[in-house]
Amino acid sequence: MENILYIIAIAVIGALVFGLLIGRIFSSANLKGRAKLLEEELQKSADSLQRVIKDQSRQLSALQNENSDISRMIIIFPDMAEDITASINIDDLSTTIIKVSKQLLEAEEIAFFVVEKENLLLKTYSGFSKEAANSMMRIKIGEGRIGWAAEKRIIMTDEDFRNESILIKEQLHKGGHEGIKIDICAPLIYRGGLYGLIAIGKPSKDIKNIKKFLMMISHLSAATMENIHLISEIQHQADVDGLTKLYNITYFHKHLQIEIDKASRFNRNLTIFLFDIDNFKLYNDLNGHPAGDLVLSALGRFVKENLRLIDIPARYGGEEFIIMFPETGSELGMQITERMRKQIENINISFPQNKPWERITISGGIATYPLDGKDEKELIKAADIALYNSKKSGKNRVMPYEQSFVPLD
Repeated sequence: MENILYIIAIAVIGALVFGLLIGRIFSSANLKGRAKLLEEELQKSADSLQRVIKDQSRQLSALQNENSDISRMIIIFPDMAEDITASINIDDLSTTIIKVSKQLLEAEEIAFFVVEKENLLLKTYSGFSKEAANSMMRIKIGEGRIGWAAEKRIIMTDEDFRNESILIKEQLHKGGHEGIKIDICAPLIYRGGLYGLIAIGKPSKDIKNIKKFLMMISHLSAATMENIHLISEIQHQADVDGLTKLYNITYFHKHLQIEIDKASRFNRNLTIFLFDIDNFKLYNDLNGHPAGDLVLSALGRFVKENLRLIDIPARYGGEEFIIMFPETGSELGMQITERMRKQIENINISFPQNKPWERITISGGIATYPLDGKDEKELIKAADIALYNSKKSGKNRVMPYEQSFVPLD
């Protein structure tokens, strides 16, 4: 019995020792497994952290570049803004816009358009091929990317165009310029009016930065165009007679001297035509000045609509008119003015009833540079003498000036 108890005690003790050993062995193996798992997790965390650091580094680098671009733009923008606002006509402004856009935005391709009724007309460009420029000479508002941005009146990027609806995308491919890659379009808007558009292709800077500064350029350009139009309108009103809508005599004198200088330099002729309305004082006395104003207005409208673009018509004073015909000799001048005289007889004017006036006629005289005068005063005096003799010879006629011709008594 004692032996059995002893054996059992030994067995229990041995089992306890064996269990303890086995427990330690398993505990050690578990620690090693946990250590391995921990090591793997730490490696994953290190890899993830490294990726985050790299991403942050790239973002920081991009931010630094962006800040660098913005800082550069901010530094040079005031001078560029001054260049834009200092433009005195559309030609100057278009050239400035191309220069400013290239310097500020560093784009390879730039085109500047102006609005004419329902179209955008290409004013100037840089970087585009001649073929591309020819295809963009006239773009209907709403047509293609350029026309669509003009219609929406907002700055649009390549991403904006791609995010349009399928139906709109189909419309963007219409027109002869759909093969030209335009990355950003900036309409020139001022006080709700559309004045033009800047189209950019192949920009080297971040579109976001370009968009910010292109917005400022477009606003400044539109405001400048509005000022140019206002100044032009004021100047036009100062140069034009309010009743006949022809130029006034001050404008005529200024440009007559310019054209005489050209004729002298290139050895060309120049003819002036001075004429007035026959019996106009009698017509005014019978019908009143408002009726006379209607005749003057109708005659001014006829003259304006029946001349070449290079001809300069003006109201000389009262019922007298004067027209300058550059690059025109005496013979051709007589043909032109005689045809005008006959056409004036047929002008449709609502004359007052029961008044002795069925038509208007004119008498006129022409003088030609350099035969009849070498300067402005001589030419106008010669034309005036020719007009005087037309009146004395029976009215309703045009006569040329001749050196030996003297006024009739």
